[in-house]
Amino acid sequence: MTTFVGIDVGGTSVRVLAETPDGRGEPVTAPVAGSYDAFLTQVTGLCAGMARPAGVGVGLPGTSGESGPLFVPALPWLEGRPLREDLEARLGAPVRLGLDGHLTLLAEAAEGAAQGVRSAVLLAVGTGIGGALLIDGRIWRGVHGSAGSWGWLPANVPDDLAHDSVHGPFEQAASGSSLRDGPALVAAARAGDEQACAALDAYAARLARGVAAVASTIDPEIILIGGGLADAMDVLGPPLQRHVARFASPDGRRVPVRPAALGSRAGVVGALLIARTEEW
Repeated sequence: MTTFVGIDVGGTSVRVLAETPDGRGEPVTAPVAGSYDAFLTQVTGLCAGMARPAGVGVGLPGTSGESGPLFVPALPWLEGRPLREDLEARLGAPVRLGLDGHLTLLAEAAEGAAQGVRSAVLLAVGTGIGGALLIDGRIWRGVHGSAGSWGWLPANVPDDLAHDSVHGPFEQAASGSSLRDGPALVAAARAGDEQACAALDAYAARLARGVAAVASTIDPEIILIGGGLADAMDVLGPPLQRHVARFASPDGRRVPVRPAALGSRAGVVGALLIARTEEW
């Protein structure tokens, strides 16, 4: 029985999803290990009850080279390690690595909110800002594998923060981390609290500058908001679209901004998709 496995590695958790000819199981989630050797052991354990896979896809919160991660600020102990070869030796299957934002948009294009379009942009807005770009139906990974790093867009931040080598200016200005008490603020805005609505509107204006820049320069069919803020688009979406209309070009104003559809499953679904394709 042919089995494929997707592994989504985040800064705090790891998810594993298996697919057989009978269908997909449910993702198994665990807190991510704290060291490289412990991580290899953890992944091996999470896959222990599965049949030997025909392919494994791994999504990482940072860029990778041919054999392993190169820049993973959330998990620096992965950097420079031969992850692909080590996992292949442990799991007995070919392993493909990918940037988590790329795999999220791949999943959304196959099964989510970007189905049927040839061009799309994902802004994954959580503790940071990442994302991806779909061009002519394919994920554009970039020469170094980091295309869609929207957190590095220009933004108005203090000079002492402008030269941060890990967090880009737009990420500092408009990530979910910049929204104080985000979940409580969103809940209050849903209840009609005027101060909460005003605070969310101010945040939407900061986020909209980057969204407008992407909409105006790339002119995609759709822009998706993923990450933790995707669940807040019922209250964030209207002010965000309004501010995008203020800042974007005439054609950029026409680009719809929608929430991603697959939620926290998107990354592991995307990892599963690259596990069973030879074109990644």
